[in-house]
Amino acid sequence: MQFSAILTSITMAAALFAGPHGALQAQTKESAKADSTILEMNEAFKKGDRKRLSALLPQVRGHALEPWAAYWELRARLESAPNPEIVDFLQRYAGTYHEDRLRNDWLLLLGQVRDWGTFMAEYPKFRMNDDRTVRCYALLTDANATGADVAAQVQDLWLSQKDADEGCAMAAEQQLKAGKLKPHVAWLRARQGMENDRLRVASQAVGLLNKDWADKVNTIYARPAVYLDEKLTAILPRTKELVTLALIRLAAEDPAMAALQMEKLRWKTQLSQEERSWVWGVIGKRAAQRLSDGAMAWFANAPDKLAQDEQLAWKVRAALRAA
Repeated sequence: MQFSAILTSITMAAALFAGPHGALQAQTKESAKADSTILEMNEAFKKGDRKRLSALLPQVRGHALEPWAAYWELRARLESAPNPEIVDFLQRYAGTYHEDRLRNDWLLLLGQVRDWGTFMAEYPKFRMNDDRTVRCYALLTDANATGADVAAQVQDLWLSQKDADEGCAMAAEQQLKAGKLKPHVAWLRARQGMENDRLRVASQAVGLLNKDWADKVNTIYARPAVYLDEKLTAILPRTKELVTLALIRLAAEDPAMAALQMEKLRWKTQLSQEERSWVWGVIGKRAAQRLSDGAMAWFANAPDKLAQDEQLAWKVRAALRAA
């Protein structure tokens, strides 16, 4: 939101009505001062300057953008704010965007500190419900309280997350331990992380299966080619998945080298078609991103029905470029 543009509109409107009257001109000057304070508070919020926010808040009482100022001031110290003060804010600005946005922030905090009682009381009031992490916390509490089958929803939310987060990882771990979510889903999540250069996503996902395996993921991320050269077989399911992660990582770094690896007999015979297709999809995608003429040939090794959405998008781009 462009706060400066909003403030400009408010100031212009005030000037329009002020005319030559001294009293109105004085009001306009006072309004301009408050506008400046709002902008100063916005900057203080970006810097995390809690003391400055608290000092400036009284100066903007009654301003059209007071709800934003109050939100910034409380949000900056939400971790230490007592629950009654938070509830007071939510009631004071009931029905506004600021109420729902702060409730979103509070729900995330309640999940982090495991205050499930307060979380369950506040979650139904969250109107926008547009935060995947909050939704994962809600599914976690629902499964614990009622035994509801939430595995499919947790899987969809977890695999749609761009970065590593606590809420969906917690919900996924719960479902994995209950046997309602297959370990393969965690490996899919790890592949996403490795493909998109997000090590924490990959190590977090594999760590849910076995904490000791997360160290191996870190090693693979740092030296995928070395790991692959040392592996002659990939028979066990865990080894097959780790090899797949190494090939994906290598493809992200050097698609041509990864393509050479994929031509080796041991990976052709020991990896499944699904595993090979994912790797070829990454090879093709990275080649397309680098405007390589070989992208379409590498994409041809990955059937569309097994390709990921982003891989297909880059395949289309490569085809258009080739045409």
